[in-house]
Amino acid sequence: MPYQFKSVDLNLRNVSFAGFRGYKAALHRLGIPRYDGDRKVVLILGIQRSGTSLMYWVFERDLGVRVYREASELSSLDHVEHIRLNPLPDVRQQIERHRLPLVVLKPLVESQRAHELMTAFPGSKVLWAYRHYQDVAASNLKAFGPENGKSDLQPLLRDDPTNWRSQNSSAETRETIRRFYTVDMNPYDAAALFWWARMQLYFEQRLDQNPDVLLSRYEDLVTDPARTMRRTYAFLGRPYPGDHIVQDVNPQSVGKGRMTKLSPAVDELCASMLTRLDRLNLAAVTTLDAQIAAATGTLPAEEGIYAR
Repeated sequence: MPYQFKSVDLNLRNVSFAGFRGYKAALHRLGIPRYDGDRKVVLILGIQRSGTSLMYWVFERDLGVRVYREASELSSLDHVEHIRLNPLPDVRQQIERHRLPLVVLKPLVESQRAHELMTAFPGSKVLWAYRHYQDVAASNLKAFGPENGKSDLQPLLRDDPTNWRSQNSSAETRETIRRFYTVDMNPYDAAALFWWARMQLYFEQRLDQNPDVLLSRYEDLVTDPARTMRRTYAFLGRPYPGDHIVQDVNPQSVGKGRMTKLSPAVDELCASMLTRLDRLNLAAVTTLDAQIAAATGTLPAEEGIYAR
């Protein structure tokens, strides 16, 4: 569903942000910051409602970054949902116009094509966004309606290779969805199952074994934004621009969906997936903290809290 402007969006933060973006665009037209010839493409993948819009806000605060939202000129040929990427050669040509150190794309609906994207953009890095499945399910249904979880599962049920929701899905994933699906199922179960199916792509594409892919846990970003973004920039091989990029971050939405009533079987399935992701994320951030500590002469960060 394309983004639609609402009156609630007209607040001080957004007005201030719009002013900053205008200032940033003017600098870019003047060739500031100076381009050093080493451009990196960053792909934000994963699933919607996992804080990826927040990542957009954060990266946009960096003067050396050009950020593309899901619906942009890079998806201009998608006349249905306005979010599928144009042919990759066209996308690459558009990106190469930017004389900037980082270009960030958020093609969440192309997460099932991770290897294809990384091949199209040599040297690119992937941030795989994830968030607690109960929060994602609650946010999904609040944003798109109580039937959206079931709607998202339909392409998987009929094995539609043209729909991004089921494209490149495995037989195991589709069979699991069919096993749980009923016409009158709990809508939160349906939304949580779709979360599980999208997270399956991370493992089925063996992205957990790819050093150019980093998990991006929403709860880390909102509870400890500066430290999380220092880790992110260390992974990207770029200097951290400063804590001003996280000035819009707050943790108010963490845990809001945890009272969601899922069936025990769906809850168990998703909890197992979340445990796998959290375990890998903790190992990755521990390694990054050690690298940052070695480079700066500071103590490693304390272990984060991973609570269901």
